[in-house]
Amino acid sequence: MTPRRRVVITGMGVVSPLGCDLGMFWHLLSAGESGITPITHFDTSPFQSSLAGEVNDFDPTDFIHPKKARRMGRVSQFAVASALMAGRDALLDMDQEDRGRVAVCFGTSVGGLKEAFEAHDSMLAKQYKHTNPFTMTTTFPNAVSAEVSIAMGAHGECETYSIGCSSTANAIGRAYDLIRAHDVDIVVAGGAEAPLHPTIFSAMDAGRTLAPDQGGTIRNLPRPFDQTRCGIVLGEGAGCLILEEQAHAERRGAPIYAELEGWGFTTDAFSMARPDDTGKEHRRAIDRALASAHWFPEEVDYINACGLGTVELDLIETMAIKDALGSHAYRIPISSFKSALGHAFAASGAFQLIGTVLALQHQFIPPTLHLTHPDPQCDLDYVPCVGQARTLQRALVNSFGFGGKNIIIPVSRVDSPVLLGQLIHERAGAGHHRSMVTSAFSRSYSSGLAQGSSK
Repeated sequence: MTPRRRVVITGMGVVSPLGCDLGMFWHLLSAGESGITPITHFDTSPFQSSLAGEVNDFDPTDFIHPKKARRMGRVSQFAVASALMAGRDALLDMDQEDRGRVAVCFGTSVGGLKEAFEAHDSMLAKQYKHTNPFTMTTTFPNAVSAEVSIAMGAHGECETYSIGCSSTANAIGRAYDLIRAHDVDIVVAGGAEAPLHPTIFSAMDAGRTLAPDQGGTIRNLPRPFDQTRCGIVLGEGAGCLILEEQAHAERRGAPIYAELEGWGFTTDAFSMARPDDTGKEHRRAIDRALASAHWFPEEVDYINACGLGTVELDLIETMAIKDALGSHAYRIPISSFKSALGHAFAASGAFQLIGTVLALQHQFIPPTLHLTHPDPQCDLDYVPCVGQARTLQRALVNSFGFGGKNIIIPVSRVDSPVLLGQLIHERAGAGHHRSMVTSAFSRSYSSGLAQGSSK
């Protein structure tokens, strides 16, 4: 009988409104800081909303050759940067790997739509003369995973998943399946999003999904599970995780953050814009995730909620958790990172999983911000305003997307003989090894750059 392959997380990288460094991301998230600020990318005066979770401290040339960066959309720049950081965090030397057994699975909801709108405006202004020859490769959703595979030099499966806000959770689940099926040993998995463009913002505003903020004067937004919740706040960024078969990770001495133990996926088949208010498919997704992980409901120690801050979905999520976990639901701490980061579509799933893994490592739950008037119908422990130190072994990550795509990821803490703090200290001092890892990525990336240097 073939032994069961276990899937572990050995590296993570993040580009977020709370920083483009894993340590800073965790520090600010756990401290209850908000990355929501007035938008600086464009004029928001025509809209009811003006806030967003912007990434303001990101320079793509810190990770990507300037010439290559100019030929990428912002979403691909985010994806590549997060993947390179994750690879370095995993101490991954691609020159020592069978590149054909390294895959890429990335999620994005709108991909390069921002650049597509910008290209359209430019073409009209120039009467379709002097069109950027890289427009197609910049705007294709395929570019997100393709650019990551080029940067990493990975020759296994390379796929972009786009199923709305749960795209990254889908990418993580498919990556888990690839490793379990013996197809690959390593998957570079994550999600990226760059939706902050006035046309996208206007469409969301017209759909009455954004929280009105009176020109940015109301700042305590969004408000997941609060009685006064009134909509979402957009965000952007990317997150990447190195998923690896456990024995492979152990052979190369990789740090192991946590174990993925399965996933559950259901679809409402109800509406593109509204969730099914019975919550039955949300509950079934939780049931399937628990069955996949072989967990009893009583073994769940924490739930990272989708927690959009909309009236309907927050209530449906509460109902689904109660229905799936019974009386134990009232004993589980639950929090929403969207209160601090905004809703970055597919990237939110990456933020959620990365933050949850760090919560398991640090035995601390970041809070749900702005939860000052709890909705009596959302009566679970949503860890309001201030984080909590808790004993955590197993967690569920909830991801619910437009069109009724419901995905739950179960993840558990892995006890390692080397403490995370020691790993961080060792990595900080491992200048030679980090240089070797960085140069390995640079070599693979430079070869791709050279091929296009004459264009």
